[in-house]
Amino acid sequence: MRKNDTTDGDDEPDIPEEAAHAFLLQDRAIALLDRLRGREPFRRERGESPGGGRRDFRRWPTPPGVVIQLHDETEWKDAACLDLGIGGARLAALPCWVRGPVPARLIAPEISSILVLADVMWRDADNQAGLRFEFQDADERDAWSGALIDALLARHSLA
Repeated sequence: MRKNDTTDGDDEPDIPEEAAHAFLLQDRAIALLDRLRGREPFRRERGESPGGGRRDFRRWPTPPGVVIQLHDETEWKDAACLDLGIGGARLAALPCWVRGPVPARLIAPEISSILVLADVMWRDADNQAGLRFEFQDADERDAWSGALIDALLARHSLA
């Protein structure tokens, strides 16, 4: 009998303990994100165009007014962001309480906030980490990309 075959006659395959724990962490983070989105829904501002086209996942130094916050199941905490892009961010240090996907709040001058799921993609020896953002829909992704681009243009504009 193969390792993943069942031995007690039920139809459920054995799931490795590490995978089951990862699924539990993701389920908890998604449930918390859903509750937070219920309290803080995304609303498109009137007159805002939906945009269009595909954008590459390039990263830039974090412009003034743009903040990434992570939720620790109690409150929002600012994340020290080295650089970010439309699809994710690089943190100077991953907080010790982050054990898997966590709700994140993306704030920029053009938007009040957008709540996303932030999944840890990598962590290095210096505790820097890369996050990938999972948006609820295309409207949220378009709003974030527009606000981030506007903040980057404002930083680089000549006054």
